[in-house]
Amino acid sequence: MAGFHRLSCQVQHYAWGGYEFIPHLLGIDNPEGKPFAELWMGAHPGAPSVLKNLRPATDLQTWISENSMTALGDQVIKKYGPRLPYLFKVLDARDMLSIQVHPSKAQAEAGFAAEERAGIPRQDPKRNYKDDNHKPEIHVALSEFWMLHGFRPLEEIADALAAIPEFENLAPQWPLYLQDVGVDPDGRRALLRTLYEQIMMMPQEEVNILFDGLLARIEPLYDRGLLKKISPHYWAVKAARTFRLDNGDRDRGLFSIYLMNLLRLQPGQATFQAAGVPHAYLEGSNIELMANSDNVLRGGLTPKHVDAVELLKTLDFSSGPAAILEGVPVSGSEIKYPAPVADFALSCIRLERGGSHTQSKEHGPDCLLVLEGAVRLAGESLQRGEVLFVPAGSGYSLAADKQSVIWRATVPLD
Repeated sequence: MAGFHRLSCQVQHYAWGGYEFIPHLLGIDNPEGKPFAELWMGAHPGAPSVLKNLRPATDLQTWISENSMTALGDQVIKKYGPRLPYLFKVLDARDMLSIQVHPSKAQAEAGFAAEERAGIPRQDPKRNYKDDNHKPEIHVALSEFWMLHGFRPLEEIADALAAIPEFENLAPQWPLYLQDVGVDPDGRRALLRTLYEQIMMMPQEEVNILFDGLLARIEPLYDRGLLKKISPHYWAVKAARTFRLDNGDRDRGLFSIYLMNLLRLQPGQATFQAAGVPHAYLEGSNIELMANSDNVLRGGLTPKHVDAVELLKTLDFSSGPAAILEGVPVSGSEIKYPAPVADFALSCIRLERGGSHTQSKEHGPDCLLVLEGAVRLAGESLQRGEVLFVPAGSGYSLAADKQSVIWRATVPLD
């Protein structure tokens, strides 16, 4: 496979990760029961993949910096410089992730520069900006997948506030305010921002009182199996038990479960997280592709740093139903998941036994993951769980030895 590179990719063992999905994908045992949360495929400095066929072993970030024209091609270098623009992941969530949002490119550059000037170490847990890049991301469910995505329509939020007795004093004038703003988008965003600011700045004692009362009422229902996953109450109980703060305080991120769209995705369905859109993965496995960044601002449900002031600067307070994406066929074997960014493109190649897929030379740097089955490329076999980096401008053909599913990350060319 001259010119193509098998990758050894790093696993992130975050506490919320599952125990079986990623080990099974990689064909390894997990006798210690370690959480396997994310498999990182790419050249992010936090966990770069390693080229297995080179001696001495070289990580992808270093190899690209030394062979940027070969690896990335002229178009990608002109736009992004000598670095891979995307980060490719497999994610498996056993427990809930934090409420989070990602900054825009301008916000990331300004925030990163300010923290550099302030001398905050990049590994400081209170640092907000680990790099100077934005982090738009698309993900596709590989299993039934539960998540929070964006703020609910304001009318639904009003209904939730009215239906939950413990929330009745949170925003008693909300229906009148909502009637006043009508359909004006600026007025609706301002109204939601006011409510969210109130929540994030609420004295901790009031947060504790509110959720102590609510949870005392709904936890018995959870324990008796009477709360279903389609109910925000189900996730509120689970989150409260997972994310009790060190001093026993209630995590104010619990509010977001009632303010955001609760989605149940089926395998093959996707969402796109643009800058400023709040989201949280709750349960399930997925494929993720994002800009090559690790910038995350958190809004709760986490033991990690929450900077409410910076979060409020970053959030998009638009509201409405979440857009659920489906793949669009681009050939008889490949479907693409559209994302409105230039940094990356995600597609899935499905082959029956004996089937083939041919990719012309007109492509950016590709990263291929064999999720199921086995395929041959240039006379060599790629098995389930193997990852291949294909430099820009390298044509290739995949032939399936059995029914196979291959996920492809690339950089779209103009």
